[in-house]
Amino acid sequence: MKNNKVILLFAAVIILCAALISVLSVVSAVKRGGGGMQFFSFGGGRAELRNTIEVKASQADRLKLIYGSKNVKIYPSEDDRVIVKEYLYSNRPEARASVTYGDGEVLIEGAGVNTFVVFGFFWGEGERIEVYVPEKGLEEFWVETGSGNITFQAGAVEVKKTIRAEARSGNIKWQKSTAEEIFLQAGSGNVKAEALKGNISLRTGSGNISGENLEGALQVQAGSGNITLKEVSGSGNVEAGSGNVNVNALEVTGDIAIRTNSGNNSLEIPGDLSFHFQADTGSGNIHTDFEDQLSYNKKGNHGEGDVGDGGGLTISMKAGSGNVRIRRR
Repeated sequence: MKNNKVILLFAAVIILCAALISVLSVVSAVKRGGGGMQFFSFGGGRAELRNTIEVKASQADRLKLIYGSKNVKIYPSEDDRVIVKEYLYSNRPEARASVTYGDGEVLIEGAGVNTFVVFGFFWGEGERIEVYVPEKGLEEFWVETGSGNITFQAGAVEVKKTIRAEARSGNIKWQKSTAEEIFLQAGSGNVKAEALKGNISLRTGSGNISGENLEGALQVQAGSGNITLKEVSGSGNVEAGSGNVNVNALEVTGDIAIRTNSGNNSLEIPGDLSFHFQADTGSGNIHTDFEDQLSYNKKGNHGEGDVGDGGGLTISMKAGSGNVRIRRR
């Protein structure tokens, strides 16, 4: 038994040493190959304020922030400046973002620096970017991050043209914003939107989408997640690849199309709404509270008809292998 313990301990030491050598080799190779810079930390560490960037509002009609692997937190400010605070592990100049000015556009691009921990740990909140933007005045505001989250904190902003936030493998939480176009996209994370007004596009690859108090034309698409929208006012298209869709519409101002491939979809609408309705299912059922106003095919998986006087707008719902349900309040 004692010999076995010695052998296990010896094996663990060898594995640990091999892992350390592998990490050192990868970092060395990345440096030689001209890739993103890699730093080491032996022992613990804390992300601290390492860099502050200030931009006058007159220089930043269009503001773009691009970070590879950082969490980005956005705060509205009554100040007329854009302020970016970088909380980083490394104090090296190479770890700080670059700033490029040109024709009313400001591009703030984070450095491609990663920190490896060897025999240690980090404590505290971790690396993050805090962005303070004027409540009004920006024409375009773009934020991108690779493996971090994007979070809009308390407050509200009005952007004249475009708000765009993209996280390739993180979550997005955005609220209380107005713009002509609002685009939120997460590759493998969730999107949560609240109190938005404009032409709103919400997309995920393999995450869920939730929205509340949304006003405008909606384009909502989830690859393999669920979609839940509450207190919607407007029109639009909602589609889930392999998830369920649940929409609560307070006001309908234009056509609505809802589609699921392998999930259920449901819609709640105002009781006095007039519209043309059509529903299709592959292997599910259609449930409405106005059956007498619809005509069905022999299989019962296609229903269509005018509700009220038709109203000049169309609501279409389709489920590949799920159920369709619509009800009036």
